[in-house]
Amino acid sequence: MSATKQEELKASNKWLALATTMVGTFMSTLNNSIVNIANPTMAASFDVSMAQIQWVATIYLIVTSSMMLLFGRMGDRVGSHRIYITGVALFTVASFACYLADDLMPLLIARAFQGAGAAMSMAVGMGLVATIFPLKQRGRAMGATVVTVGLGSVAGPSVGGLVLAYASWHYIFLLSVPFGLVSFIMAALWLRSPLPKKPEVSIPLLSSLLFAAAVACLIVFLSSGSAGSQWFALAFCLLAAALVMVERRTSSPLFDRTLLKNKRFILGNSIAILTYCAHIMLIFQLPFFLDTVWSLPVGTIGLLMMISALTLAVGGPISGFISDHFGAFKVMIPAMGAMLLSLVCAFFLGSTPSMALFVALMILAGAGMGFFNTPNNSDIMTAAGRENASFASGFVGTNRNLGFCIGTALSAGVFHFGHNIANNFSGLTGIVINTESSLHVFSFVTVLVICVTLVFAGIGICAYLVRSSKKTAVGSAHKSVGNSEE
Repeated sequence: MSATKQEELKASNKWLALATTMVGTFMSTLNNSIVNIANPTMAASFDVSMAQIQWVATIYLIVTSSMMLLFGRMGDRVGSHRIYITGVALFTVASFACYLADDLMPLLIARAFQGAGAAMSMAVGMGLVATIFPLKQRGRAMGATVVTVGLGSVAGPSVGGLVLAYASWHYIFLLSVPFGLVSFIMAALWLRSPLPKKPEVSIPLLSSLLFAAAVACLIVFLSSGSAGSQWFALAFCLLAAALVMVERRTSSPLFDRTLLKNKRFILGNSIAILTYCAHIMLIFQLPFFLDTVWSLPVGTIGLLMMISALTLAVGGPISGFISDHFGAFKVMIPAMGAMLLSLVCAFFLGSTPSMALFVALMILAGAGMGFFNTPNNSDIMTAAGRENASFASGFVGTNRNLGFCIGTALSAGVFHFGHNIANNFSGLTGIVINTESSLHVFSFVTVLVICVTLVFAGIGICAYLVRSSKKTAVGSAHKSVGNSEE
């Protein structure tokens, strides 16, 4: 296909291509949120412990996080649309295999393949959108993707609960099959990406294996509270050191060296990790607070937690439209301000339920994340450039997963730390404070302090980027004036 025909195809089918990636994104987010709801049912079905059944989610997270960079790099070399279509097909077949699983081990194997398929589509999905849409429309396209993430997250618990009320947990995975088939057909019809002029055959397999092993050790270490988990931390450090050595010597690196030197790209991703981590820490703690401190019914807690996802879905396209016209940073800083305000509201949650305050908290948290996510993604992809779109997309997806994982682990770790502090304090003073309610209040406040610190750090980095961009603009203007005078 000639370059002219490719441009014509992109112009005519860009919204259909966006709809294709949205179907795939909805399929992935719906699958994740439904699986979490089904964990207790699957544990009873297999007669295993909750620690064992958690591997259904953990194996998916490990495979997805560790393989996105590899598939992002492959997308830049063999064509992003090819990686995407293959990923959707693999995810669909693996979903059907999950439906057929009659024991835990076959289910875990199928979930690993499902994670590989999700890694392929997620690694290049954002890059495809960034490549197809011009800069002036990129924010709106990214905003539509944020809407899909929010809708998938909202639909998961309610759809999953409905399925489990009338059918076995197997049908949770069968739901992904029709979405996968539709996404595959749409991708085959409407997704195209320009192929590299000189595609590199060499794939950084050694670096990819080291990175995958390092990420796996990191996730297992962060998600494990058992004795011996420090060995996974040591293994992560050794594998990370080996990865750095290999990357320095190879002529075909996994990480794009040019992008790693791109200040705007790296700092944009740093802000994202800080924000994702703070957001998931808050969202992880709130259901426990509502259950333990306010003693609310499970159904009420589920409805209250949906407020944030709904607000996030609404905020995504609005922020995309605004950032397209006024710039990403003019949206990101107020969005992080909304996150800070939500944390301030959380500090005032007491032992007596205050629904108005909690609803305000959830609206601010969801709106802050929704308004932040779209311009941040758009700015990162712009900084990377179209020639590195697939790698940048995989890099962003990997950071998002790791941010969520680190935030969840930190949030759970703080609770265990609070439990130990309370026990030691009780042993020294004789004052018993280790009730569930008191423990959670202590851990909740500690988590909020950490979240405030993370968001403030993100705002500081954002302000630095704004100042740097202004200096660059002024310098360019002076240079152009000098050239014109000459």
